[in-house]
Amino acid sequence: MTVDPEELRKMETGDLLKKLDELKLELIKLRVQSRMGTLKNTASIRNTRKDIARILTVLSEKKKVKREKVENK
Repeated sequence: MTVDPEELRKMETGDLLKKLDELKLELIKLRVQSRMGTLKNTASIRNTRKDIARILTVLSEKKKVKREKVENK
């Protein structure tokens, strides 16, 4: 499940934070499965980490835009 950055940019900050929490929980579950040896697709850990990074990047972009708007007033 790869998250599209354009879709993320359209989402509200609250929704992004919820999605971030969901992905962090999923990553924990995947790591536990990996340790137990029940994880079928090991690439899912990497993909989840990348999705988390995408969300954090979009949140950072939104924060930067908001900061610039305040400074320009």
